[in-house]
Amino acid sequence: MLILLIVLATSVVRAQDVHFSQFAMSPMMLNPALSGFSSGDIRMYANFRTQWNTVAGSGAYRTFAGGLDAALGKATKFSSFAGLGVSFFSDQAGTAGFQTNRVDLTFAYHFVLSKRHNTSLSFGIQGAFNHRGFDPSKSTYDSYYDPTTGTSSSTNGTQEQFTRTKVYFGDVGIGTFFSTTIKKRTDLYFGLSFNHLNQPSISFFATGNNNTAADKLYMKTTLHGGVSAPVSDKVWIIPNFFVMIQGPAQQYNIGTHVKMQLGSKAMSRTFLSLGLQARIAKGLETPMGDAVIVQTRLDYKAFTLGLSYDINVSKLRTASSTFGAPEVALMYTITTKHKPRAVFCPFMM
Repeated sequence: MLILLIVLATSVVRAQDVHFSQFAMSPMMLNPALSGFSSGDIRMYANFRTQWNTVAGSGAYRTFAGGLDAALGKATKFSSFAGLGVSFFSDQAGTAGFQTNRVDLTFAYHFVLSKRHNTSLSFGIQGAFNHRGFDPSKSTYDSYYDPTTGTSSSTNGTQEQFTRTKVYFGDVGIGTFFSTTIKKRTDLYFGLSFNHLNQPSISFFATGNNNTAADKLYMKTTLHGGVSAPVSDKVWIIPNFFVMIQGPAQQYNIGTHVKMQLGSKAMSRTFLSLGLQARIAKGLETPMGDAVIVQTRLDYKAFTLGLSYDINVSKLRTASSTFGAPEVALMYTITTKHKPRAVFCPFMM
């Protein structure tokens, strides 16, 4: 129980939005400007992640997310186009059944800046409906402890008073994304997004003062980017980075992936990617190594399967035995026209 309390306390201090190690596999969660930005017309994806299984047991953190977006506009001519999508996530954390659920509606517009379709600038806006809640009956309180017998029982009652156990709120986010081919087969991309611009109140007390930082959901700033460069006819190296800042919490990911084209045909649409990321986290204390992330990804025609595993290297590695978070992601892209959409879409990891 003591270890679990330490885990939960640490999570509160570094409170951040739900996020995935395979951040490019949940595009609208990463950046609203990515809505509808793909080589096809319709894209569907799903993600699942679990964390702290060796520490929290049945109270392990579990996150499920998914999305559906579509490109709107002519697919085979040199023209800018729009994107519209809906996405969601559901996160459950700890033994008290703390839940965070969110549904987003995202709109983006993609300006194609070159006749070769290999340079674009996108802008997006996102509106969200959120729910947070917990189950007080699943918690343990100090009043349960009987010092005369040394036992703990819920029959002793609790003096904790909760005004409400559920909170509902809306918020807004915006983003921009730029991608280009700087020379043959070498691609560059950068993205910047801001979430929770209105910094809504998330207090479980009905009389919460929205002017205090403790009651607000901090605005989140996300910066991400990378480059894909060929090292041979069928092999690319893809260094990339991801930065997320939300109040006192900060996260920095940097990594490199190797993408290999499989099959003997030059136009083969089968690729295998392998990579490593290092994640550094910073809360109220000095920055520290948080995890080493091992990733693999298989692209086969319209299907993409991604697997990753976080190896814990933080101060909690003794309690977790370095076990961290397995994660799986699936994506399927549908092309409804005879030709793919005439716009370059970078290979992001």
